[in-house]
Formats: sequence, C-alpha cells, structure tokens
Amino acid sequence: MTTEPETLCRHRVFHHFYQICRIPHGSGNEKALSDYLVSWAAELGLYAEQDAWNNVLIRKPAAPGYEDSPGVMLQAHIDMVCEKSDSAEHDFAKDPICWVIDGDTLSTGGRTTLGADDGIGMALIMAVLEDRTLKHPALEALFTTMEEEDLSGAEHFDASKMQSHYLINLDHTVEHEINCGSCGGMQVDFRLPLPVSPVPAGFHTYRLSVSGLKGGHSGDDINKGRGNANVVLTRLLVAIEDCTPYLLGQIRGGSFRLAIPRSAEAILCLDPAAFPAVRTVLERLTAEMQKELAVTADRLTVAMEPAEPILQGTDPAPVLSALMLIPDGIFQMNEMLAGLVDTSDNLGEIYLEDGMLHLVLEIRSARDSLRAYLYQRMERLAALLGGQCEWSNAYPSWNFQPDSRLRQIAARAFQTAYGSEPAYLTVHAGLEVGYLLNSRPDVDAISIGPDCRDFHSPTESVQISSVKNFYSYFCLLLALLQ
Repeated sequence: MTTEPETLCRHRVFHHFYQICRIPHGSGNEKALSDYLVSWAAELGLYAEQDAWNNVLIRKPAAPGYEDSPGVMLQAHIDMVCEKSDSAEHDFAKDPICWVIDGDTLSTGGRTTLGADDGIGMALIMAVLEDRTLKHPALEALFTTMEEEDLSGAEHFDASKMQSHYLINLDHTVEHEINCGSCGGMQVDFRLPLPVSPVPAGFHTYRLSVSGLKGGHSGDDINKGRGNANVVLTRLLVAIEDCTPYLLGQIRGGSFRLAIPRSAEAILCLDPAAFPAVRTVLERLTAEMQKELAVTADRLTVAMEPAEPILQGTDPAPVLSALMLIPDGIFQMNEMLAGLVDTSDNLGEIYLEDGMLHLVLEIRSARDSLRAYLYQRMERLAALLGGQCEWSNAYPSWNFQPDSRLRQIAARAFQTAYGSEPAYLTVHAGLEVGYLLNSRPDVDAISIGPDCRDFHSPTESVQISSVKNFYSYFCLLLALLQ
C-alpha cells in the first residue's frame, strides 16, 4: 500500500520534512537550508539569527503560565550524509531527495540517503515552533552545520548565547529509548608512499570489484556484522597474491569515513595464464564470505573482468600489509553497560593516488585514553611501513549524568504517553551535545527521536507511525517542563 506525499504532508512534521528534502543540504552545502530557516522564522515573527558557520538560533517565548519555568533548547543538525546506490543518478548539490512511501515506511526506495538524519529532528522542532497552542517553557531552537563531517558548527557556536537550562537533542533513532550520553571521536589519515614499476610484457589488466554490502552508520551499526567492503577487497587481493604475482594499479573503496563501505574495487595486472586459477580462488573465497555474511550481506557480489590496460603499477605487498594490519571494527565493549560498544574504528575510505596509498578512518570511543591508544597503534604501523599518520576533527564525548531532572521528567512523559518504561542508554556515535556541554556544563541534556533505520546508507528509512507517536510524546514532555 502506498501513500502520496501530499497526504502524508498533512501532518506538520512531514510537511516540514518534505520542504527540507527539497533543498540540497549535504555537509558543507547547508547555506540554502540555513537561509530558509531564517526566513521561515521571520515569517512566524520569531527571533532568529545566523552565525558565520550558518548555524541558526531561533527563540520562541514561553506559553502563558510557563514564564518562570527553566528554558529549553531543542537542537538538531542541518546537514545530511550524501550516499547513493551504484545505479542511482543523483546530484546531491542540486537534486531534491525523492520520497517512496510504502505502508508505514518512508524511504527513497534504496536510491539515496533520505536525510532523516537529522531532517526529522529539524522537522519536529519546526512543528513545535509554529504551533501557538502548545504548552511549553521559553524555547531556543539550535540548528547546527557540519555535524556529519566534523561537528564544526556546534564547535564554533557561541554557547554563551544559550539561555536555557535544559537541552533536548533530536538526533536519536529509537522511539522507546532515552539517550543519556555519546562517544567522542576523531578522523585518522594514514598515508603510505608506494614505488611504481612498469607492467611486465604480456600481463593483462583486470578490474576486481566488491558490491552488494549493506553499509550503515560507522558508530550505530558497527556491532551489526554487516561487513566492510574494504576488508572484503583486501581478503580477495591477499588470496590472489597467494595464487600468482601481480601489480596493483588502482584501489578505491568507500566514500565517507562515517559510513561503513558498501563497495570497493581494484585494478590489477597479472599473467593471463594464471587467470583461471585466480577465478577459482575468488569463487571459493566469495562463497565462504557469503556464508560469513549470509544475513547482513546476502547480496555480496564479487566480479573480476578485463579492464583498460595500464602502463605501471605497484607491488601489492605494502598495500596489503597496511590494509591487513590497520585496526577496523570493534576494539572494546563497554564493561558496565552490556551490549554497548565502548571503542571502535571504521576503515571508511581507501584510495591509491599519485603513488600514495590513503586510508581514512574514524575512531570512536567513550574514553579518551582508549581513543589515544588506538591511534598510537595506527601511528606505529605507519612508521613501520614508512608512512605517516595524522589525526584531525576530534570531538568530545558526552558523559552520563547520574542525577538528571530532565531525564526523570522525560521518563514520566514517556510512561504517560506509552504506558511503559523507556530504555536508557549511551550511544556509540558522536553527538553535538558534547561540545555544547563543554561550554555549558550546568545544562541538563537528553537525546530522543522516532524510529529511523540504516542512517548513512541508501536504505535509510523512517517509520511513519513512530514519528507521529513520538511528536505527541515530545509535546507532552515540553508541557511537563514547568
């Protein structure tokens, strides 16, 4: 059963989300949507300001009877991750995000990311700001930029402008949970110079490709066993090396360090007489990996086909040493909260360019000491192989607060709305709350949101009924903050 967007947009949250989806807003390209927010607020007669980072701060006065209640900041980020399927023709710089509505699910039909991360959070806030019938304390709405890249919008926001005592972040993905903390993280750039040599006479060129993996969020989905295309490609290249000598011409996998890679490929040159044996080895290893990932990556596909000839290549040995020994995946689980990841890293991008191998990773950890140790391992590996390792875009964690009045009120609202207790947790993902609390440690914060799935991948989706139910709960929570 399908529903037309016009019908769904009768609900004000989806009305605003639809408008957001029509304005391109990938990380670094948020200006148009930021301007739209300022104009929209002005039409409502609300105070709004935009800073040099295109962050937008909007204020709405307290409802009658709430003038003396502590103020509340509602926070979401403007930018979205831009990922698309291999077959999709989509320009994120100018094309709107198209909706596919199937029953209770809103998605793009697997074409591109939907941008519910965090467009749904923005839309929830906008619906509250425009509704003059709601009961609530004085509200501040903060819409930040570059969250998906380096959190620099939140980092550079002038937190002294915050007038609120409470902070509600709308970037969580499970309706029946109250998130009370998040990990910190940083980007790692690993570079290894590689000598090149001429391709031997008689060698043929082939393209080895990996596709069909599910991908996902490099923090939220790192514990779901979905497989990393860069790791799969590495295993295939090692198997070929055991079979026959070859030169590596190019290698490329993944497109964003915060997304688990869904596809990867390499150009290699080898003796065509060895191709039948190579094909047999690849078929056997592919079948094994399909069994390993039977549930999470049942569409895993490996292909090796003739490619345009190249004139020179590099010895695969140092490349494979780097790829096999660089850490990837879960490093340590949380020893106090069962089932939660404490520290991990994601080998998000690999590419060979101008004689230099580049590996781009994201380290996430609730503990700065473990984050530092994991980086030291990468740095030591780079030194052993004759390369370099640098970190950047570090962001702070948000630590659990044992005594939170906001969490207690949110739980009471949840019990009234749903008739049950919410789950409490901290997440293995970076949230901007950490930056805001660094400047305002007196603020009491939680993160909540409706059911969304597969962030940072083209299969991203939103449960429509969850958004509607959550909005009612959200409004009740604001009314109880008196």
